[in-house]
Amino acid sequence: MDIRKSLSLALLAVLLVTLLVTQSFAKELKVNLSDQKPGAPPTVFEPMVGTWLVVKDGNDNVIEVDGRPWVASKDNPTKLLVESARKLYGTTNEELMDNAKQFAYYPVALLKGVDNFSNGTISMKFKTIAGDADRCSGILFNVKENGDWLAVRYNDTENNVALWEFHNGMRRPVKFSDRAKPFMLDRNAWHELKMTVDGSSFKAWLDGTLALDITLGAEPGPGRNGQAPNPDLFPANNPVLRPPVAGRIGLWSKTDSTSYFKDYVVETK
Repeated sequence: MDIRKSLSLALLAVLLVTLLVTQSFAKELKVNLSDQKPGAPPTVFEPMVGTWLVVKDGNDNVIEVDGRPWVASKDNPTKLLVESARKLYGTTNEELMDNAKQFAYYPVALLKGVDNFSNGTISMKFKTIAGDADRCSGILFNVKENGDWLAVRYNDTENNVALWEFHNGMRRPVKFSDRAKPFMLDRNAWHELKMTVDGSSFKAWLDGTLALDITLGAEPGPGRNGQAPNPDLFPANNPVLRPPVAGRIGLWSKTDSTSYFKDYVVETK
């Protein structure tokens, strides 16, 4: 075998190994809504809290979180949460039930088929439709069996992006985007929210602009007016803030927000 042929075979072997390694370390899932039934809950997501339906936006099927029913039932822990927790986790999950009253303020739907997202990218498109108290659209991730979670969201009433944590039945902010640079978005248009997790590194973009750059597990800075931060914001006291990220993912909203969602894409590494 001559040298050139040997080199060609060696190069081919390297290319094949590179392709196999790339395929084994990066997997992409695009949520397809084309076969979903308008007027019914989505089958690709499991609604945990709130009213989630497939609706039409022009010719496209999209997912709607309808905040209007929340107003009528906001004082009651959601029955749907209890039923869904039993279905997903095979138990009454008492710790999750203890958190139900506060959890019920945040409509969420978990993506089916991804049981443990860790490192990778999640992106989705959203459109703000309505809401009196809130106009929030977000990505839910790091969902634990006890109901703890992290969520990155855009708030159309505050015009910012924020990472929030939910632990022991309470939600607290981890970090907001730069208040001096508000995101003034067109409510009649679709926008993209994207997040990446790489070990302890978390980043989020809104329409391609970097909005958050956070090191998970880092000690919190001073609280409001220079006060000491809440103890729950210290990773030593709060497992949901400690890397690695490991949990379920989905869609997130708040109280009476009504939003549309589509093009939910997950790339895991």
